[in-house]
Amino acid sequence: MHDPAVEKAIRDRFAQFERPMTDNNLRQAKVMEGADVIPNSFGTAPGLWLGKDGKRLIMLPGPPMELYPMFENQILPRMREEGLIGEKQSFLQLRTCGAGESSLETKLRPLFDPFGKRLSVAYCAHEGLVDVRLGGGPDNPLEWAEIEDLGERCKDEIGDDFVTFGNESMAFLILSHLRSLGKHLTVAESCTGGMLSSAFVQIPGASKVFVGGATCYTNEAKVQILDVPDVIIQQHGAVSAECAAAMATGAAEKFSAGYALSVTGVAGPGGGTCHKPVGTVYLGYHSPVGVWSRRIVYPGNRQAIQERAVYAALDWMRRKLKRYEVEDILESMAR
Repeated sequence: MHDPAVEKAIRDRFAQFERPMTDNNLRQAKVMEGADVIPNSFGTAPGLWLGKDGKRLIMLPGPPMELYPMFENQILPRMREEGLIGEKQSFLQLRTCGAGESSLETKLRPLFDPFGKRLSVAYCAHEGLVDVRLGGGPDNPLEWAEIEDLGERCKDEIGDDFVTFGNESMAFLILSHLRSLGKHLTVAESCTGGMLSSAFVQIPGASKVFVGGATCYTNEAKVQILDVPDVIIQQHGAVSAECAAAMATGAAEKFSAGYALSVTGVAGPGGGTCHKPVGTVYLGYHSPVGVWSRRIVYPGNRQAIQERAVYAALDWMRRKLKRYEVEDILESMAR
């Protein structure tokens, strides 16, 4: 059936953005009889909630920028009100980076096998990460305390590839770590074109740690903005360990930050050489106790190389903060 209130909302949104509305948009005003309309604050298509015979049918628009806020702000609260979501956590998630799904499965299987069907295990690979989810199995399921204990044992077995329990991103963990130290962070980018900065500014409250960054794509920009010595580019090239280190140092000095990350590389599809093929990326890292650089080579198209470079930079900094930085800073302060 046609819902006049939904039609008004659609017309109001087009008017708000001063855009003409075609008649086919009115199809979004058709709703199923008996369904509750879920308002969409970020688009025109509403969501629908239909309850019948003790079951629920929930329909939401597909674009993530519309779906996610509707689900989190309207669907989840209503599901809780109707007792459709338990307060007890159903699984324990371990977030990892650096090990593939098959490698993790092989490493952790000896810990899982003794529990048989008392334990359920799921692996979820996405965006440079692999999540391991532990829950109770179908037969005499593990108690939550047992799952937590198993999670700690998995953490020890995974080692440096373990990121965190839960869903936090590496960018979030880095910012939280630096905030606890009272330090600031900046970035300098070339081939990733701002993607590394974006990873940090997506975190609410990032400005308490992240002071800004510079995207310097040309050699001239690296020299003029980041004060990379021209002789470094002439002798080693813009895609080099020396340039990555100089970019990180230049950004740290320019933005008065204790920590800096830099990325420079050949994202392709052209520009590669026999010594620096497409996919070659150099990362730079500046901290209060030193400056480092490292080389990585990734396969894939331009976008894949850029995304992998960002995750490599985040993971590298996460590992250094976790393993070295706190001890090094305390030691330097004691001198």
